[in-house]
Amino acid sequence: SFRGGQFFVHTMAGYLEAAGFEEIVPVNGDKYDIVGADSQIITIKVEEGEQVQTEPGTMMMMSPGIKPSCITKDCMGRCIGGEPCFNIIYTAEVPGFIGLTPNFPGKVVPVDLGTIEGNRLLSKDGAYMASYGDVTPNFDCNCACTALCDGQGCVRQSISGEGVAFLAAGGHILKKTLADGETIYVDPAGLMAWEESVQLKIKFAGIQCCVNKEAMFQTELTGPGTAYLQTMGIEKFKNSVANYAIAKRGGNGYRSGAPAAHEEMDR
Repeated sequence: SFRGGQFFVHTMAGYLEAAGFEEIVPVNGDKYDIVGADSQIITIKVEEGEQVQTEPGTMMMMSPGIKPSCITKDCMGRCIGGEPCFNIIYTAEVPGFIGLTPNFPGKVVPVDLGTIEGNRLLSKDGAYMASYGDVTPNFDCNCACTALCDGQGCVRQSISGEGVAFLAAGGHILKKTLADGETIYVDPAGLMAWEESVQLKIKFAGIQCCVNKEAMFQTELTGPGTAYLQTMGIEKFKNSVANYAIAKRGGNGYRSGAPAAHEEMDR
């Protein structure tokens, strides 16, 4: 029976599963826990001597006996890939835990690089949030003409190693494992990360899409390999907030503080 939309939710979930999509949901495991519906928190259990690498500003809480330090190795590659020039290393001097959260209202996506062919993942610049084990954030170049229209740019982030990387993504997260030769089309802002074996091309969607505020080009993904999709990435979130602010201010841009007249206040 239909109960307040539940039938629709279950039907859509079943269709996504049948189409080969997997929903990324919070994880509870022996090594780490991810909790929260949004703006999630990941808590990583660390033993004596273990290290966790993070972006600056992601640490929310930690137990005593965990010492932070900076790492500047491959700083140029980090910067080109959308990361700060340095990251933070937390070293456990005694067993404990550390809790991390993304630097924007988002979700945490764990990826075990040891299970990926070539131990290398490509992503939007700045997607890397944290990791444990052997993980190095760097950059990858795609100088083909398609890079100008596929939404990823000429420079993408690369994340390599055999440890576990944690990515920051927005909205609802889907994982799609593409068979050899299988193709899907996605909005350029919806693609968050993909395995190196996945081929990226572009598809012309038509001039009318620009009028309808859609992208003129769509990103074409062809397997084999796995891709991670997001419904509200940081770029899309920023654009929606900026458009709202401009519309509310009559096209004059965003102004901080209270309106000059009380009639202009939103109530």
